[in-house]
Amino acid sequence: MKGFLTSVFALVLVACGPNLDADQPKSPDDIVAEQEQLGAENEAKGHGRGSAPTGATEDEKKSEWDEDYASLELRRAARSAETCPESVTEKSPKGKAHVSLTFANDGHVKDSSVASPYEDTAVGKCVLRAMGAVIVKNFTGSPKTVEYEIDLTGGKKSGPVGKSE
Repeated sequence: MKGFLTSVFALVLVACGPNLDADQPKSPDDIVAEQEQLGAENEAKGHGRGSAPTGATEDEKKSEWDEDYASLELRRAARSAETCPESVTEKSPKGKAHVSLTFANDGHVKDSSVASPYEDTAVGKCVLRAMGAVIVKNFTGSPKTVEYEIDLTGGKKSGPVGKSE
């Protein structure tokens, strides 16, 4: 029985003994080879950088005209422009001012105009100051022109031209 226990112990010791490879540090070439193997496995699974993107990339999405963000900023500016009749001493007709804004790629208003009867009035200049201060996110492509109506009657129903909000 003593011989049997000794042989079982020897067998366990050999089976669970130390791994000689673990006693030696990996060379830089071994580390690079291991990383390349892991990278190849990930790429084969579709998790690598080489996998084809679907849809627009984040950079492409960021560079497009952001309609939602522009609409939000234009509504904020319109609320300010609606107060123009109360902020100037000049009397002007009550109505809606039609504003045209052209945005450059850097997001700033490059050109703005207000239609008559407000084009050469203090109220019209106030409206243009408020709406011309809008800054949207940078975008690529040609300049973007937006048409907007500012309610100067006190009804606070300003909005984009041609759309219902």
